[in-house]
Amino acid sequence: MKSTAWENLFKRYYNEALLYVYSFCRNRALAEDVVQEAYMRAIRSINEEKDGFKFWLFKVCRNYYFDTLRKNKRLESISADMPSCDSLVDDVIQKEEYRALYKAISLLKDDYQEVVRLYYFDSMSVKEIASIVGQSTDNVKIQLYRARLKLKELLEATL
Repeated sequence: MKSTAWENLFKRYYNEALLYVYSFCRNRALAEDVVQEAYMRAIRSINEEKDGFKFWLFKVCRNYYFDTLRKNKRLESISADMPSCDSLVDDVIQKEEYRALYKAISLLKDDYQEVVRLYYFDSMSVKEIASIVGQSTDNVKIQLYRARLKLKELLEATL
């Protein structure tokens, strides 16, 4: 692929990929490093992937981030502050319900947080999520179902 095509792809998805990785680590410098390394890996092996570039890139970002964690032998907990969706969520629910929702999401298992984030905040399909997290679509559906049940339980206890 020509370098200008790579530049266009980089510019097109960089911010989304950065936010995606940042939602895991809450460290901008680390997120930038992960995304840049993911692009380097993409350049080396793009011809092997059949999925769309965006989803492949997110998968590479995710895998490299977790490789980095294993290499450093430290796990960072996902904070209660999920990526902001104020403009979308504030139109639907009141401010207190909004905070309760994010707090409830932060209490979910990490796997559930990730699929909820990708499905509801990044508007990805179950198939796209399955490709990113390396699981079957049935597993992703089960995780979404269980996450919804747990969120309902947590929100009913809060509200």
